[in-house]
Amino acid sequence: MTSDQGDPGPLERLSDAGFDLSLFNEDQMRLLTSLSEEEVSVLLDIKERIGDVQPEVEAHMPLTIGGLLF
Repeated sequence: MTSDQGDPGPLERLSDAGFDLSLFNEDQMRLLTSLSEEEVSVLLDIKERIGDVQPEVEAHMPLTIGGLLF
C-alpha cells in the first residue's frame, strides 16, 4: 500500500523491514495502517537496535511489534 505521493505506506515499510504482518489480527492491522510516518520510523529504529544486539535477544524471535512492546 502506498500513499498518494507514491511513498510506501506503513504496512509496506514494516513488511519491507521484516515484520511478519500475517501475525496480526484485523484490528491490529487497522492500527498499523493508521500509524504516522514518525511512529513507523520509531518502530523500525527499535527493531534495528534490537537486531544489533541479536545474541542476547535471539530467544525472543521472531520479532513482532506486539511482542516487542507488550
